[in-house]
Amino acid sequence: MEHSAQVSVEATMVDSTTASHLQEEEMSKLSASTELIPTPTQQIIVHQDNSAFPIGIVLDETNYSLWSQLKEMSIGARNKAGYLTGETKKPESGDPNLGAWITENHRVKSLLIDSMSLSLMQRFIHLSTAKEIWEAVSKTFYDGLDETCIFELNQRSFSTKQNGRPLSTYYNELVAIFQEIDYRTTSQEGTVKGVIQLHSAMARLRVLIFLSGLDSGFDQVYGEILRKDPKLDLESTYAYVRKEYQQRQKMGSYRPISENSAMLANQTRQRSSSRSSANRNNQSSGKANNLPTF
Repeated sequence: MEHSAQVSVEATMVDSTTASHLQEEEMSKLSASTELIPTPTQQIIVHQDNSAFPIGIVLDETNYSLWSQLKEMSIGARNKAGYLTGETKKPESGDPNLGAWITENHRVKSLLIDSMSLSLMQRFIHLSTAKEIWEAVSKTFYDGLDETCIFELNQRSFSTKQNGRPLSTYYNELVAIFQEIDYRTTSQEGTVKGVIQLHSAMARLRVLIFLSGLDSGFDQVYGEILRKDPKLDLESTYAYVRKEYQQRQKMGSYRPISENSAMLANQTRQRSSSRSSANRNNQSSGKANNLPTF
């Protein structure tokens, strides 16, 4: 009986020792695996952006306005606009972020330089930052207060006519001119009320410019739009005319004329106007010659 109890105690002690050894082995393995896990450190991740942003516009002496807007969109879509504006500042020497900043600055520089003509590349490639390139190109090609350019754009808007072309073609050409004027014009009004009044007047003027350039077949629509209250803006005016245009096409009552025919018709109207003016001048001269002398 005592022998059995002794054997049982010894067995219990063996099991306890074995469990202790197993626990120590597990703890040792766990400790070793923990040592294999690197301590997390702060890392600078350079953004790898291989997404395509098709532009196909190469900067030359004539297309800065379009090029700059497309580039601003392209670089902004990559979340790198701060490199153009200078908001993403260059870190100090020794800063762990300096290397990443240099990489991204070169990336944005390449987006600008790669879309220039060869002669312009040679002019701007030696500048050290994307911001310097962006500002130098702007000073070279763009002056927001260029009154001559704004005058020419306004002149184009007044002289642009439909001339038998599809309505959408005429409208898109005119809107592009208006957008270019807006892009180049800085409001001189100092109050919110003044800006709103100026915008309202410009918007109404552009409706009249659009209507005055339509083919003569839209004279009735012209009058209908002018009589509407409240007044239609440019987009609503185009939608109204487009609806009428489509209805006439379905009914076969509107046939666009060729550009040559439109030019010939305009020349004929101009000659008729000139002859009428000449006749009026001759009549006035005749009356003046027949006046009695005193």
